[in-house]
Amino acid sequence: MPRPPLISIASTSFRPIASSPLTAPTLFPNTTFTLHPGQKWSILGSSKSTLLSILCGRHIAIPPTGRRYPGLRGTIELVSFGAGSTSTGMLTGANRGETYLSARYEAWRDEFDISLREWLGRSIAGKNPFEEGVEAKGEEALQDKRKKVEGVAGDLMLRELLDQSVMTLSNGQSRRARIAQALLKRPEVLAVDEPFMGLDPPSHNLLSELLSRLPHAQQPTQVLLGLRPQDPIPIWSTHVAYITNDRILMQGQKEFVTQTLRQSGKTILQEGDSTQKPTPTLLDKVWSTPSLPASRSQKQTPPPSQSTSSPILVQMSNVQITYPPHPPLLQNFSWTIRAGERWGLFGPNGSGKTTLISLLTSDHPQTYALPITHFGHPTRLPERGRPGVSIFDIQKRIGHASPEVHAFFPKAYTLRRTVLSGLAETLHAKPPPVTEYAEMLLAEFEDMVAGVGGWDDAVLGEAGLSVQRLALFLRAVVGKRDLIVLDEAFSGMDTVVRDRCLRVLAEGFDRARQALVVVGHVGEEVPEVDMWVRLPEIGSDSCVVFGDA
Repeated sequence: MPRPPLISIASTSFRPIASSPLTAPTLFPNTTFTLHPGQKWSILGSSKSTLLSILCGRHIAIPPTGRRYPGLRGTIELVSFGAGSTSTGMLTGANRGETYLSARYEAWRDEFDISLREWLGRSIAGKNPFEEGVEAKGEEALQDKRKKVEGVAGDLMLRELLDQSVMTLSNGQSRRARIAQALLKRPEVLAVDEPFMGLDPPSHNLLSELLSRLPHAQQPTQVLLGLRPQDPIPIWSTHVAYITNDRILMQGQKEFVTQTLRQSGKTILQEGDSTQKPTPTLLDKVWSTPSLPASRSQKQTPPPSQSTSSPILVQMSNVQITYPPHPPLLQNFSWTIRAGERWGLFGPNGSGKTTLISLLTSDHPQTYALPITHFGHPTRLPERGRPGVSIFDIQKRIGHASPEVHAFFPKAYTLRRTVLSGLAETLHAKPPPVTEYAEMLLAEFEDMVAGVGGWDDAVLGEAGLSVQRLALFLRAVVGKRDLIVLDEAFSGMDTVVRDRCLRVLAEGFDRARQALVVVGHVGEEVPEVDMWVRLPEIGSDSCVVFGDA
């Protein structure tokens, strides 16, 4: 006898649980959807995050009996990196939530810091002594927990990071850790929204391969993926649902749905499809450029500057960052950034990109001690007859957007105050009078925020991820500061929003005075740059690679 569906929705509408019944918007009206055992769904479209949350039991069903789980024997876990995500940077629970931006770069660890091993161990589902037949106690229970943690960590290439502080994980490592945390709860259905956001190509392939194996594991886990337009549908996916305007436009077998959508003029990407030849991007060149072993080339030389007469904004000379007993993150690294230059910074997850960005922005505590010149200041420390240079003196000349800034930014600010804080010296300071350029930017993107309440009424933490990233991007560029640092600033943006932001960089960049450094993992999210640098994987024998775009 065939097993009943795990999830069954029949002619059902939904509304948000926190809204008033009289004013509640209707979500996915008259929707029908069924998840059978063995199916692996890819869900595409603007409302995919909402549908995933509905499938996982959120929102109110109308009628209440329209959403059922007749064949579900276990639990459902939702891991969201998209609009429904509550974690935009470091992992929830790190340092018990009491921390600050520079803490993740410090060698000294606070007594409240926890390791990745401990953080993952808290997620393991406890044993039921009546179900298992015997209660695991003492050393047996500890060994069992350790085995489970190391098994999942090994699958996601996190085993070498288990004894590392959760605070120090890179963005890509943190995303893999959140998926590992969900798997340790032994769900029968795992829904992952935008799982490949922020992952380099090797990590993308690794995670896709792991997810493909889940339904065939000893304890099967069904997979539901929410994909962005630039994410190819995995070759192992069996079914596809295409969403538009809170409605399932089409659903069914992958081959039928993708073929029908393409015939209607929609661009649908698929892994292994030889008929699709995407336009080459800078990242194709970056990742295909070979590197020399460090043993053969001890010194990495940047390409000649295209603007040798322009002022030097930041200069690093043989910088090294090490956290014993781990291998060096950066070793003998030199880099000069001049006014007018536009740089791309790339490398595998965990290679040190975020650490390098923290040196540029002076958030890293070792910036004071390392041979780094910021805006003509060879030393930051006070000397006889000369005061020191504070972090505020440096950062008032830098516009910065990153997952770390996003994680620590006050979520209660309105969208307008979020953007205009880019004119102030610190994010908590009262912004100065609005400039003409700021007014122009706010007007340019007014239509993008009108649906959530506009600049004055919408609150940052209540807006969708795309709008939040838009506000923080505008915050980084509104002050037209000397150095603009964009670390995955376009990740999570809707395509229309992202393309308009890229136009701001193309038209509003001052080649005589400003410099740009951008980090990205997707070619479409990298603006036009002149030069690039690729960091090697940590612990490898490869050199840093510099190149011209």
